[in-house]
Amino acid sequence: MTSKRAETWTSDMTYHSLYHHDDDEKGLISSNVIDIHDASREQPKTALRKRLSWLHPLVHLLPVIATAGVVQLSFRNIYWADDSHYYKDWQTILQFPAKLHEILIVGSLSAIILHFFRRMLLSSAGIPLGLMVGAFQIGSAEYLFSKSFWKPLQRALWDLRQRRFKVFFITVFLGASIVYSFLVGPASAAALLPNLNWWHMRNPFGHRELQSYIGRKSSELYPLELKITSIDEDCLEVEYWNSLDCPAGGYNALIDWAWTREQEGSWYNVTDSQHYNPTMLSSFSGQAQREIVTGLVAPKENSPTDAAMSATLHASVLALTDAFWHYVNTNTVGKINKVQRPKFIISQGGNVSIPLVQVQCQSYNLGAAINDGDDLTFETGAMISDFSKSGSNAYAGAQWTVPNAAWNYARPEPWNMTNVTWVDTSQIKDAQGQTLPSSFGAVVTVPAVWDRVGSNGTFGYDQGSVITPCVIDARWATTDVSFDVTDPGVSTGLTDWLNTANLTSEKVDVQTALSKWDIGPPIAISLDWVSAINNWGGGFGTTENILQQFVTPFSDDYPELLNFVPTSSSEETWTTVYANGIAIVLSTVIADWVSRTGLANATFTTVLSKVKDGNVDTINLLDQKRPTGFVNMPISSFEDQTGVVYSVERYGWGYGLNSKTIRFSIATLLIHTLLVAAYFVYSFVFWCRAKGWTSKSWGNIGELLALAVSSPPADEFKNTGSGIDKSGTWMTSLRLREAGSDPDKIELVVGTRGGTIIPDSNKLQIDKKYS
Repeated sequence: MTSKRAETWTSDMTYHSLYHHDDDEKGLISSNVIDIHDASREQPKTALRKRLSWLHPLVHLLPVIATAGVVQLSFRNIYWADDSHYYKDWQTILQFPAKLHEILIVGSLSAIILHFFRRMLLSSAGIPLGLMVGAFQIGSAEYLFSKSFWKPLQRALWDLRQRRFKVFFITVFLGASIVYSFLVGPASAAALLPNLNWWHMRNPFGHRELQSYIGRKSSELYPLELKITSIDEDCLEVEYWNSLDCPAGGYNALIDWAWTREQEGSWYNVTDSQHYNPTMLSSFSGQAQREIVTGLVAPKENSPTDAAMSATLHASVLALTDAFWHYVNTNTVGKINKVQRPKFIISQGGNVSIPLVQVQCQSYNLGAAINDGDDLTFETGAMISDFSKSGSNAYAGAQWTVPNAAWNYARPEPWNMTNVTWVDTSQIKDAQGQTLPSSFGAVVTVPAVWDRVGSNGTFGYDQGSVITPCVIDARWATTDVSFDVTDPGVSTGLTDWLNTANLTSEKVDVQTALSKWDIGPPIAISLDWVSAINNWGGGFGTTENILQQFVTPFSDDYPELLNFVPTSSSEETWTTVYANGIAIVLSTVIADWVSRTGLANATFTTVLSKVKDGNVDTINLLDQKRPTGFVNMPISSFEDQTGVVYSVERYGWGYGLNSKTIRFSIATLLIHTLLVAAYFVYSFVFWCRAKGWTSKSWGNIGELLALAVSSPPADEFKNTGSGIDKSGTWMTSLRLREAGSDPDKIELVVGTRGGTIIPDSNKLQIDKKYS
């Protein structure tokens, strides 16, 4: 029975070879296929042209123009929108032009590689099969790991020994181009998509600078000598001594800080990122704040204790920033009034310095030291005397003896009192006669409870004291300032670094890290200045009262015994625990005292206009709510004042070069631009030569496949119908030549056809048409 399929199949099912060579005629496989009309067949065409085509550079110019458009966004710091006004779907939409940009660059790259490969096909040596395949696999990671790439690369490396560089450079260029094609897409997306960040504002106050002034000379704000005459007279009165603009104005906040830390039991742990810093309010409105930041610096030399290092913003700069923001926020001054989240910046060269205080201590059992007749010493092995990168350290390796009168004197019984004795260190010298290079010193006595074992073996406790000599080094350090108006804290670069760096780590070189800030010499601080600030405390001094917050009854069974409790750590010796704890308190207190220098009765003024006839319009920021605050005054009035200029950044979406990722992405895109420029120069020079040409032939795998099919078969490719296993096959040279039997035809010559092919013969002619 004949199936329906068989009944309806009327074709000639006889097998025919692709070619039969009887009378050199070629027959088709299926005899019933209708011949293609002559008018529809491919016509002869020119493979190599001398004439330049405008389409040839276009494939390269389009991605270069696109790259220019993308990178100019970052170079010009284009700002898109504030965060709340940004349409988040733009992050997705912009992926499409980024992908198109990638396609254009990869297309340009492919065209460059094809040009070189065409030249190799037409050259005497030809091109290895493996490389020719790679010309059509730009973007293929698989090709990089195939024999078709690695075999030519290995051969090229061997050819280097014979000083044959051409194949090596072409192979490396092909591999690098494939890797580069992987980077182009992410680079284009990174450069084209806006980033959420802080961006500099141009002309935030219109065309005015709005320079502000603190009514003090720089030498008064940041003096290198502090004595009692440096303190405003009002701050020596009982009614005003702890007002915010006096040196002791942070007393109440420091009491709260010490009490809180003692209650939490972790106040000492300044290496913990969650540690609590005392916060000081602005004397203008109390809304802006500054933190006193402290870190422990591990010694480089053999020293038993760490040094406490504290820094805080100058109180005058805090008050000025607070008052300036209030004026800008309540008046129309320019584009800044439309910004959702501005940040005010004072650059590092903007006349702002802050106190940087180092304190290192060493603790002793007071009773044992007196009974044994010991000499007490100031420990300085963890302190730094020269903050330049290669500066020597006068503190290291020296021993300084504490004056006997500063600690060895009669004390009332029991020894449960907290006391601070200030020491003038300017006369203290080491064994080599070198003067202790510090601001001043202190000897701190705090209560402690000692174990006692009686002669009959009974166990008990005795009230005693720990005595702790400390060296205090206070300096001025120039730094930048920033104020994000959504956060009350006004910060500096130096305090931010000190707050986050673990200075006890061996990986941190504190001296080198601090060298980027200009840190001056130690401030000469007289004991009358210290005593005048410390003497307010209701019987106790202010520093003693702060230290007293850490004094608690020893236990419920011994309520009469008092003990200073600096830490709950059990990993360090008690001498280190006491010394480090007291150093932290002293450095914090002294940093706050010094930061308020020159603040009392200081004026804050902002210039609102350009100079006209020697005068300018100004606003007294302390009187800005009243009409009397606006005054026209001579510009010369500010010659003895400290000027401050605020720049502004805004938080939102924009373009810039402020991240390594963006800089890398732009560099990646510009590589293609440089490559195209070099290629244009090379191509023009090549075209100008007598044998120079242009071509658009064999630009895709289809055209090359058609040429291969129409060329004679090659013995070199025998048994490759289902794949290639041998590495040597990939090294077979391919050349394009005129057919020996028909010069009007082009054939793909594989190898040398058993030695019958002469490499320099039958080369293609320029402007000649081939069938």
